[in-house]
Amino acid sequence: MPQLFRILAAITGMLLASGLSAANSPSKSFTLDALSPLASASELTSRLLTPVTQDRIDKFRDKVDFSFKEQTIAVGEEPFELFVPEPDANGKYGVMVFIWPADDIQVPEGWWRVFREEHIIYVASRRSSNVENIFDRRVPLALHGYDYVRSKYAIDAERVYVGGFSGGSRTAQRVAMAYPDVFRGVFLVGGSDSLGGESGFTLPSATLSHLMQRQTRFVFSTGGNDFPNRAKDSRTRKNLEALCMQGIRLVPQNGVEHWVPDGRGFRRVMNELERPVEAAADAAACMASLARHISAQLDVVAEKVEEGKLDDAQRLLARLDAQYGGLAAPRSVELSRTIANKAGLYEVP
Repeated sequence: MPQLFRILAAITGMLLASGLSAANSPSKSFTLDALSPLASASELTSRLLTPVTQDRIDKFRDKVDFSFKEQTIAVGEEPFELFVPEPDANGKYGVMVFIWPADDIQVPEGWWRVFREEHIIYVASRRSSNVENIFDRRVPLALHGYDYVRSKYAIDAERVYVGGFSGGSRTAQRVAMAYPDVFRGVFLVGGSDSLGGESGFTLPSATLSHLMQRQTRFVFSTGGNDFPNRAKDSRTRKNLEALCMQGIRLVPQNGVEHWVPDGRGFRRVMNELERPVEAAADAAACMASLARHISAQLDVVAEKVEEGKLDDAQRLLARLDAQYGGLAAPRSVELSRTIANKAGLYEVP
């Protein structure tokens, strides 16, 4: 409890010291005038759910009267914050989509200078806090915000980023990993998760996963005194390294509690986001080794199916599907169908 009070006091002090008053913000408000196809239910499920989960949903949808609502956000109802600086010498902009854990947190004063000098448009939903549903609201709102900016301004596609703080950081990680063809990097501060297990984080299709391995910048910048989340970040980085992600970067923020960097610290973050990924000498070997490991584990699943050990096969397959997602497909889906057919899982009364 004393630690909680210290963190709250630190955050309050920084808010007051930085003059983070909405009245002083150079940003403006807007609402959506169109919805992004990137945030449709069909697109979200194809990117955020594991291949086995997608396939089983499709199977049951074929048997029962069930469908997803394609869009969960309404035009003209959601408040967004937008800051547009001058464009760069080529008339283009970078983009930072940011996800906050609470709707009343204001952008640190020092960030605006970075946005101006680096010609980066800032956009954030103002109704996307930690209490909102991730799949129905937080992820779609981030995508709608990006697509609104893309439709109105000349965007440099190589300078599109997503970031977040605390629970917003974990949501930003989820967005970046599902849409590596849209976002070139992710700014993670005060929250991250490893793939697999209970986190719900997985890899998208093999094509998108390989793109992520080669070009996505994962910039971790949790406060130096935010020890629980620094420990989580360390585990996440090791997890991403094991998946052969080439763009893992750490930007320390010494003396900072559970809070975002100041302007100087944010500039260091942006420097790392802007720096392209250079493949390590062992990148190809890492990816080949990972592919062999996944294949060998799927061989074990197949053996257990042949032996009639369906429960064991299903448990192992579930772990592989959660951990490796699209990198284990389509074979993971084929094995799942075999198990389901043998176990009668597709039988609907």
